[in-house]
Amino acid sequence: MEVNHYASQCVIAICHFCEHHGPNVIFHTRLGTESESPTNKLSSSPSTSVSCGACNPFGNEHPGFTSKEPTSGKCTVSSNRYTSEIVKSQLQQACFRSLSSEVSPSKEGPIFFSDSGIEIHVISHTFFLKDSSARGFQRWFSVIALTSESTVLLKLWNTLVPEMKDIIEELQKMAAEVYKREEEQCSHRMLRSNFHIANVGAARSMQDISGNPAILLKLHIQFSRLVLLANCSQHLVKPKVTESATSTRESSIAALVRICQEIGPHFKTFAKHILKGGCTSISSDELFFKESCFNALQYLVPVQTTKSFIISQHTLQTTSQPCLLISNRGRKITCILNSCEESNKASCIVTRLENILLAEDVTPSFIHKQITNIREQLLFAAKKMQELKSVDQHKVLQFFQSFGYDTGDLDILHHWSLYC
Repeated sequence: MEVNHYASQCVIAICHFCEHHGPNVIFHTRLGTESESPTNKLSSSPSTSVSCGACNPFGNEHPGFTSKEPTSGKCTVSSNRYTSEIVKSQLQQACFRSLSSEVSPSKEGPIFFSDSGIEIHVISHTFFLKDSSARGFQRWFSVIALTSESTVLLKLWNTLVPEMKDIIEELQKMAAEVYKREEEQCSHRMLRSNFHIANVGAARSMQDISGNPAILLKLHIQFSRLVLLANCSQHLVKPKVTESATSTRESSIAALVRICQEIGPHFKTFAKHILKGGCTSISSDELFFKESCFNALQYLVPVQTTKSFIISQHTLQTTSQPCLLISNRGRKITCILNSCEESNKASCIVTRLENILLAEDVTPSFIHKQITNIREQLLFAAKKMQELKSVDQHKVLQFFQSFGYDTGDLDILHHWSLYC
């Protein structure tokens, strides 16, 4: 299988945070060919060179698993080895971000993110498993779906996420039963409390945590189903965009999508202007339209009040400052960028919003969830920006770039930091 074809597939992986080695991909599942074995065309070394049962539960000699779906004849391969260094870098970067910066506000749950630098788009579902030997008695994992096509992945959200959740809940149930048995035999919680032990023993493998020696094979079968769903059944996954007139949230999201569609090729300039707190004017005689636009733009500002940016709800006459004018005439939204600064610096935040708001056939509820996640992460990063205000700006940029942000994000984060 050629490397460039591999990059365009949807690949499923399970990752974890090792207390000794940091974020690591345990193994990944992809489409293969009928003649392919897990060791054929793969790099000679496993995903990790360390002899750690948690990071490398296959061991250095295990070739992985291969399955063939009888109806379609498609083959899937699960392994902790990679077809190329590019694929290895993409999966490891997705793993790192899924267990660090790209986390749901509730810590556990699904989230979508992109990395334009290495052209990946990811659905990540983070979760914890009970483990009596871990610090805090639980270990951090994520199941990720990765592809180079954001639109395809967004359309698959309503298919992949429920399947991921079922897999995760089953793992959590198994781990909880093992934890309960071990605590009944010898309470590790009491031992640590009495002897002030911060951590006990080495990181344990997925087999030990789940109490199932065949858990990797079971996950291979489950991940193979997800890979086949994602790569072979995309034409079946076409959710319709629905708008409820009685739902304020959905009408606001629908208004935001319409505004972004009208902006079209100027989306980056529009998004940067709003995110930096730029002046905006809504021109309309329809009160409902004004309120919908106002509520829609609130998703792109740090504080949910009019104080965070200016909206003049009247016809714009003249202005000496850059201003976005939004009006509706003849049932068509018109957006005029009046002297707004063109965006010429790469912005991870703007790119993520563009992928979500301009995607086809996605539901308002999905868009709302993703934008809410982005806002939570932006506020968290803005607080870090506030803490680093006295640090050299070059070091600040390097710090945020390590979490997937880019040069064009710093002024956005600076503006949002004013409201933390």
